[in-house]
Amino acid sequence: MDAAYATDRAGEPGTAFDTPLVLRSSRDLLAAVPYLLGFRPRECVVVVAVTDEGRVGLVARTGLPDLDGPVGDPGDEAGAGTTGSAAVVARAAARVGARLALVVLYTASPPDRVRAWEAAAVGALEEFLGPTVDVETWLVGPDGYRGLDCTDPACCPAGGRPTSELEHGEVGAAFVVAGRAIARSEQEAYRVRTLPAGVRDRVAKAAGRAERARAAAGDATGAASREPARATPRATAPDGPGRWRTEAYGVWCDLVRQAAAELRTCPAGDVELPPARLGRLAVALADVRVRDAVLLSLVPGAREAADRTVRAGGGVDVPRDVESGTARAIARVVDPRVGVPPDGATADAARLVLEQLVGGAPRRWHAPPLALLGFLAWWRGDGWLAARRVRESARQDPSYRLAALVAGVLEAAVPPGWVSAARGPAAEDLAGATDVAGPTVG
Repeated sequence: MDAAYATDRAGEPGTAFDTPLVLRSSRDLLAAVPYLLGFRPRECVVVVAVTDEGRVGLVARTGLPDLDGPVGDPGDEAGAGTTGSAAVVARAAARVGARLALVVLYTASPPDRVRAWEAAAVGALEEFLGPTVDVETWLVGPDGYRGLDCTDPACCPAGGRPTSELEHGEVGAAFVVAGRAIARSEQEAYRVRTLPAGVRDRVAKAAGRAERARAAAGDATGAASREPARATPRATAPDGPGRWRTEAYGVWCDLVRQAAAELRTCPAGDVELPPARLGRLAVALADVRVRDAVLLSLVPGAREAADRTVRAGGGVDVPRDVESGTARAIARVVDPRVGVPPDGATADAARLVLEQLVGGAPRRWHAPPLALLGFLAWWRGDGWLAARRVRESARQDPSYRLAALVAGVLEAAVPPGWVSAARGPAAEDLAGATDVAGPTVG
């Protein structure tokens, strides 16, 4: 590869290089893949798309069995089918304007199975990208790596070149200096840290107190972690639910401010948020209005809409000014004409608070924070993490609508507005599909 390719981020918004990292060869791209994903890939295929502007525009990972054809007879022709994961990735690569697609198979499987998987991925890419786009295929195994189409034994010997060349070169060093680490596995990279048992007990007791306070306020939003079709206010003072929501939303704001302040001086693993407030917030997020206000609070310039949402009172009908303010805020997330990325420091703090809720609160309160984590990951461009979080949310509550909404956006490969704006009108899809997407870089 003669050209140089650049990536602006170390794989996650908010973790930026001072200057773009220049990747000068296919081997540089190979070395960057684990850092862009956040973990060492195993038994999967990763597609890296380089755009017309010479930037890494897409990093998408999918499990090998999810590709069409190769799970059956490796000798059949189904591997080149155009449905399923291979087609989703191929369509996304086309819509980011790919001029080069690097297909990397990470596997210890025998050669015939490798060739079948290669056919599935390459067949879909060639159909959607057309004949003018280069598609390179590489194999990374336990003992070495090589180009699958390379016939030069000096470049790619039969046994492959040592993987240490990828792991200990200049590219890896640049990512390490930028503060980007590699987890040993996907599970480790995406695992939510469980808080100590004593902390979990205090969170649970606080959640019990908050649940009783919510009932006393006359809030009738339904069972924990559920979004009912309609609410039936109880016979209490008209401002009871509104006051409860406002106070609960204030707890969220305080926790995010505390998390942001502590993250400036210590790593996330050392931050200890107050268990009593975590328990209260866990219950509050089961209220749809509080949850919506929390979501809106993440959108730059939408703090007033968030405040109005929680102050709207306990009735079923939402005031028109609240609806219009919410619509404008959501447009800043999804509409490429006005779309903005999340603020890095705010997003990091919000993620920490939500993850501590999942790691500390009883399981029955997990669906809302997991769905919000999925939304935030999608907005930051990490479709793979988003898909994982909304699946976890759905396992806790299959009827939770925010998780279903984010899952639908991922399955349709709809990008955040700021991504579409950055890539132009052709970038209408992003490999954010469930089981497919990885971090979007560049």
